[in-house]
Amino acid sequence: MAQTIRFAIFAVSACLAGLVFFALHSFWIWLAPILIFIAGSVLADYAFNRLASPLEKQRDLEDRARDPPT
Repeated sequence: MAQTIRFAIFAVSACLAGLVFFALHSFWIWLAPILIFIAGSVLADYAFNRLASPLEKQRDLEDRARDPPT
């Protein structure tokens, strides 16, 4: 469940960042989608750490150790 919530928050922030990028056509606005994306990633990790059980956190850590992100 915590994995699903983390993914949902991440997906919503990515969509929101994309909408901001395409809706605002100013040069300096390129920073807003980056900040929205970073804030969404931080919020997703915070929500996962608060909602996940210790066993789920351990499985996630083992999965990341086996298959590191590239």
